[in-house]
Amino acid sequence: MEAESGNKEKAMEESIEKKKEEKKKRSRVKQVLADIVKQVDFWFGDANLHKDRFLREQIEKSRDGYVDISLLVSFNKMKKLTTDGKLIARALKSSAVVELDLEGTRIRRKKPLGERPKDEDERTVYVELLPKNVNHSWIERVFGKCGNVVYISIPHYKSTGDPKGFAFVEFETKEQAAKAIEFLNNPPEEAPRKPGVFPKTVKNKPIPALSVTEEKKKKKK
Repeated sequence: MEAESGNKEKAMEESIEKKKEEKKKRSRVKQVLADIVKQVDFWFGDANLHKDRFLREQIEKSRDGYVDISLLVSFNKMKKLTTDGKLIARALKSSAVVELDLEGTRIRRKKPLGERPKDEDERTVYVELLPKNVNHSWIERVFGKCGNVVYISIPHYKSTGDPKGFAFVEFETKEQAAKAIEFLNNPPEEAPRKPGVFPKTVKNKPIPALSVTEEKKKKKK
């Protein structure tokens, strides 16, 4: 009886452990699907597509505006997420920006790309004195406190690939861009007193000093 009871307990423990692993796996897949949609929606979104000459040319080459999903797989950022075209197609069924063809192998924007906004410069903020290891996620996390960040440009040195220490951050509205400048150069009472220092992040680590001014004229790369 003791042996039988022990076997039942072991089987129950294994069943519980298996369910936990399955739940973790579903959670990981769900996160990957969400990341795929976010990345593709950004690539095909207005803010990026007006600046992304290569992708725009690929779309214009197509008679019906569709591009093959295999093109997305060739991009480094997508490679980090997945190289499975079927998984990408599955994710993009919930996209608000692109749609799939009947075969599920090509995608295109749901709406035609309009004219480039004339207020783009007014919605863009120039940021300098950034950390050496700065990346898009860091900037989005920091400036997301001020509004909806729609585009980030971080120039890098060609020789080393390291960030040059400054970036251009485009917001959805001029008001949000103004808020970023005001908030960083005149931090609230609970924030560090030194101008240009952002309040603590989600990880409770102080953000390095930032010097922010509204971009008057963009420099050509």
